[in-house]
Amino acid sequence: MKQTVKPIWILILFIGFSNNLRASDNSSSDSIKVAQIINGFYDWYLTSIKEKKHSDFKPTFVESKNGMTTLDFTKYLDNLKEHRFSDSLISKERQSYSCCIENLGKVKFTDFQKITFTDLDEYEQANCDFGNYYRWTGGQESIDGIRVVDVKFISSDKIYVVIDYFEFNSVVNRKYYWGKNGLTLIKIDSHWFIDKIDSWKMVDNETRNE
Repeated sequence: MKQTVKPIWILILFIGFSNNLRASDNSSSDSIKVAQIINGFYDWYLTSIKEKKHSDFKPTFVESKNGMTTLDFTKYLDNLKEHRFSDSLISKERQSYSCCIENLGKVKFTDFQKITFTDLDEYEQANCDFGNYYRWTGGQESIDGIRVVDVKFISSDKIYVVIDYFEFNSVVNRKYYWGKNGLTLIKIDSHWFIDKIDSWKMVDNETRNE
């Protein structure tokens, strides 16, 4: 009996060790995948901003079928889907403009930006001032890029990722890191999707450079 116990325990330990290795490999693979998704999204988003492709990265004001003003989300939401936003986050993003759309519905498109909606106050009062800040980085000034600094597994199908913002100084060829943000990604049918992006915040009172 004693002679059979030892091999059994060795087998159990081996199986456990193998499972741990597979779990570690899966974690490493998932970390790489989510980092690629996040970098891909911000590469697209920041490039679209710099190239002023407005309809690509935010909804645009258009004329509705009844001649009033509304928002067109077509290219914007298609791009979010292409860059791995979850259906739930896309739905929340679309819903966040409902008050703006309701207010725009009272404005004739022929009057829009001619008689009415000619200053920022009107956009703010109508909850349509989304063009005055950058939705997925925060603030009124664009950043030059991001870097992934931490990947935390909340569960096997949820990951929280911390990113830094940076500005690039071409004169001294240096990146200055000054803020951070967090993203939650979820796994659906073995694929990772961005499910939430937090509001950005400063790390400290001074910029960091590396």
